[in-house]
Amino acid sequence: MSFILVRCRCTYYGNKMLVSDDDRAPGEPYHNCLECDGVGTVGRPCHDCRQTGRRRAQLVLTVANLDTGAVASANVVPGVVEPARGPEDDPGWYLPVAPLLRDLAARVGATSWTDVNGSGSPDGPLVMLPKQWRPDLPASDRKVLEADAIARRSNDPWRLYLGRTASEPPRDPAAELARLCRLADLLCLDLVIEARRVEARRVEARRVEAGTVGARRVDGRPVDAGRIRTVDDLTWHLRYEVAGGPVPTEARCHADDLTAAITGTSDLDACYGLEERGRTAPAHHLASGYRPPAEPPDIDLDQLERRIIADCVDVSTGTPTAGAQAIWRDGRWWHTSLQVADTTEILSESPTGQIHQRSRIIVERGWQPPAPSWQGRPVPYVECPDCDPTSRLRRCHCLLGTGVAEPDCPRCAGAGRAPSPFRCDTCGGSRRLYRDVSIILTDLSSRVVHLNWRVDEAGWLASGLTLQLDDSKRPVGEHAWQLGDRVLAPHVATHPGGKPLHQLPAQFRLGKRAGDFGVRPDDLTELDGGGDLDHSLRHGTVTLHRAGDDPLTEYVSNAARGRPAARLFVLARRPDVPPLAHLIRLALGLRLAATVTIVDHVRNAGDLRLIQGERWDVSIGPPSGVITPADPPTRSTPEAATAFCLDYLELVIAGSVPDDPIEPIPVPQCPTPMIVDDPVPLLRRLARHHAGQPVAAHYTGDTCQLLLRDRDGVRPLATAATLAAAVGALGLLSRHGESDERGKG
Repeated sequence: MSFILVRCRCTYYGNKMLVSDDDRAPGEPYHNCLECDGVGTVGRPCHDCRQTGRRRAQLVLTVANLDTGAVASANVVPGVVEPARGPEDDPGWYLPVAPLLRDLAARVGATSWTDVNGSGSPDGPLVMLPKQWRPDLPASDRKVLEADAIARRSNDPWRLYLGRTASEPPRDPAAELARLCRLADLLCLDLVIEARRVEARRVEARRVEAGTVGARRVDGRPVDAGRIRTVDDLTWHLRYEVAGGPVPTEARCHADDLTAAITGTSDLDACYGLEERGRTAPAHHLASGYRPPAEPPDIDLDQLERRIIADCVDVSTGTPTAGAQAIWRDGRWWHTSLQVADTTEILSESPTGQIHQRSRIIVERGWQPPAPSWQGRPVPYVECPDCDPTSRLRRCHCLLGTGVAEPDCPRCAGAGRAPSPFRCDTCGGSRRLYRDVSIILTDLSSRVVHLNWRVDEAGWLASGLTLQLDDSKRPVGEHAWQLGDRVLAPHVATHPGGKPLHQLPAQFRLGKRAGDFGVRPDDLTELDGGGDLDHSLRHGTVTLHRAGDDPLTEYVSNAARGRPAARLFVLARRPDVPPLAHLIRLALGLRLAATVTIVDHVRNAGDLRLIQGERWDVSIGPPSGVITPADPPTRSTPEAATAFCLDYLELVIAGSVPDDPIEPIPVPQCPTPMIVDDPVPLLRRLARHHAGQPVAAHYTGDTCQLLLRDRDGVRPLATAATLAAAVGALGLLSRHGESDERGKG
């Protein structure tokens, strides 16, 4: 095992117990340090060599065309790439890998490509040579120095770039912002553009973390100093917010200017964190007769950016403010500055035993724009009885079931409340229990459906407003109402503990709304984060915990729990991913193995206590690894499983690198893509035959193996050259040699 001695983190602050980032005094260790015992150094595992004592002097660059399945790779070892010199003001040398990537992309027919790591440059990693390297050195000495430079990239030695045959058209920032504004009008949300000032020490830390201090471009040129933020520079953010919510303490995405913020923010990026930002915002019903502005917005980006920058300075005193915002609401921009309202201190214990003190700045708007025109009457609520707004005390778990605190409870000692770092289970962190809820379904393109469910002593009301852009991009709306004294919610099942399960009528089942968007009920996901829509909301079921509770009141309260302003946002569209067969073809072209797992819960049909439909999982790994079908698969559709696999493909590539640096990384080449038939129909038939048990198809280079997971573990069913041949060997094909599975489109 290889270890290295590194400076202990206690030396960052000196011999003090209470430390902060503002008073760093590096050098002297903390005498009572729990990690180094006051010595100042600690032993750490060496990650550069993976504790083998050797570093890998190999860098593999792979470009794979996601549309065709073609794969091309280059093996970068000493002597393969001709070093190039940096600019005249920098005498350094580097290995230019960008031409290699362009050549690989041309070989697979890709016009655009991206690093699966997400943050990597399309020009490839920057491999700087040591200062001792010179072209007049002997060849053996040059290769040794080149090997040292390549070995410095050994933490990520296999770089995969996914390419597409056709490049996406460039995004016009003005048109893109106008589209986001129109979408905000349809969703009844604020679109916020924020420029926030960055503190000097945070700028320096960000430069060090990003490697911009002394960094160079892929061609060897130093990073433009003009693009490195200064103390008075701004970071730009673009996001959706619920009207009336507070200013977030920290923004998630950062850009250098308005144009970069627009082009670097997707629809889902703008919605990410919407629930967290709007959890304490005031809740209102949609006003009767609301219609979004008819005319599409006409936006001047330059004028908008100048106005926001101007608001970052106090007009009366000339002093800089914390930043500024432009808020799109009711078809126009509202401008306000940001002011520092307060500063809070956070104390946390470091692993060294020192107490770390951090300051958090609370920012507020200098001026609040008028309430939006879509806001109707407030949603009624009661204060949550199970959490304390001034502390972290929450209702203790010992109260579950009996409602009586246990005197010997280790968490609350019989008090009934205990500190918790998590949100309250009763209110979801909003500290309010709502009786009404609004459901907003959208495809983030041109259609939005607003559902309002109200319950009071007089009865119930379910209204729906459908907003859609016509061919001229003008919104058209259609409003519908349903009301009554009491909802008929039949008792459909009983839980093992005796609690009844009721099912509400069709107008309260969100799965029935999927057809309005041309998608399946399983395609409905939460807009913020992409999580699966709750089983009870999709099927309209509710469990009553107390006798005499009203099913609709309980159902609506559960739907509104923890939602921003009692509004649940649902995305109704299929994941934009390649077919599952293309993902399998990609894995085989990379010399990896793919395992597709499915379980059919057809035996649960009619029992709404249990999971309905299918569950899928797709995993990729080294062909020599242990075959492990998912237990259980968790994705509701094959497209969702494909999207999840692609999101974490970078971890698969990193895990496929051999642990021993002496063993070379495979250099996959696949100029002629393999033919892989669509596995979905055949796997569905196999899963229906083994209902309730996970079945899997494991693809390697030349075989397909079928497996079944049961109580005794995983057992093989059949192995053949193709999936169809393996399923046919089990006698599960029709007379025509194809699956007769129907109705699973």
